[in-house]
Amino acid sequence: MFNAYNYAYQIEATVKAVFKSGDYELVSICNANFIEKRPFVSLAFVLGNFYNSIDSRHKAEIDEFFHKYSLDMDKSILEIGEEKIKRIIEDFKNIVAIV
Repeated sequence: MFNAYNYAYQIEATVKAVFKSGDYELVSICNANFIEKRPFVSLAFVLGNFYNSIDSRHKAEIDEFFHKYSLDMDKSILEIGEEKIKRIIEDFKNIVAIV
């Protein structure tokens, strides 16, 4: 069994950095406990923030990200599994870095 909280914390750090927010801001969307249960809410919140202000190439990358992981959107980190959440976080951070 892997520690899902550690992966949730990685997402939390990125969300907080993007929005320059604290623990209890953004209705807990940037809180690891929330993210552990519903990671795609936070991922979509961050990527949606960029979506209307970026060019079509970057929009396509975001669209592809959600298409690629569409079957995992309603799952917790534990349900997604360690190897897949590693890939999701890596892809997410790569998109955030370029937009």
